Amino acid sequence: MAKKDRAGAGPELVSKIAVKNYVGKSPWHLAFLRLTRNKIAFASLLIVLLYIVAAIVTRFNVFGIQTAAATHDYDNRYVGFLSRGLHMFHVFGSDNFGRDVLSRAILGSQVSLFLGFTSGLIMIPIAIVVGAIAGYYGGILDDVAMYVMSVIVAIPGILIILSLVQIVGRSFWTIALAFAITGWVGLARVIRGSFIQSREFEYVLAAHTLGASDFRIIFKHILPNSMHFVIIRFVLNFVGVIKSEVFLAYIGLSIIGASTWGNMIDESKQEIIAGNWQNLTAASVFMIVFLVCLNLLGDAIRDALDPKLKNL
Repeated sequence: MAKKDRAGAGPELVSKIAVKNYVGKSPWHLAFLRLTRNKIAFASLLIVLLYIVAAIVTRFNVFGIQTAAATHDYDNRYVGFLSRGLHMFHVFGSDNFGRDVLSRAILGSQVSLFLGFTSGLIMIPIAIVVGAIAGYYGGILDDVAMYVMSVIVAIPGILIILSLVQIVGRSFWTIALAFAITGWVGLARVIRGSFIQSREFEYVLAAHTLGASDFRIIFKHILPNSMHFVIIRFVLNFVGVIKSEVFLAYIGLSIIGASTWGNMIDESKQEIIAGNWQNLTAASVFMIVFLVCLNLLGDAIRDALDPKLKNL
């Protein structure tokens, strides 16, 4: 009988522990706790942070990475992988100008990360404001927002990017703006749908009854429950920006004079014929590792912020 009592008390004890874990903790704290329990997400976070540190380090030419990436050493052209002796520091070899490929790949992470972050920081506020207003108020505002989004979606995004690059020029800010213009529509539609659904929930109606302003209801009550959509869209946009930059570089429309992963892959087109894989290998390894870790981290953050997933 005692054994049955203990067995019956098991689920009740688990329930009390679960309730205790939630008492006094904010939704952001709970999301952080869920995220720290995911070992794959934690490892991915460390790798992404390593890329960010590398981008900051190269920005200020710490350890002479920018110098090594720009120094032309024609006596050491096409040094192979992990060469011994005099060229041992060329871990990924050197290119046709004698530049260290590893330094160029690290420098490429700076451009890719800054490009992805900048386009995301431009895109997210536009998508949130347009999607929230269209979904919360509806009516004529919703019709106008949907019309604008339909027009942008009707035009292939790559054509908008190519047009801006050709008209304004191949600069960092032009490409970042082009990616933001083509990337905000998808997130705005998701946020609009979330607001249409959420505006009829009990907590929103209760806030209305208590006299809360529309601004407070939108940004304090509804938007936090849609942040997992923003996170995953930001990650997808980041991945799309990096891949699109590689495509632009492949057709000769990337940032002029910058050591980007796309430019390295573009330069490798002629080198591969001669059997030199240094640029292609280094850029591909750096890009694939970063994109895989970013996707894993984005999925984990999305799950941690999702209000429907309350398991700790």
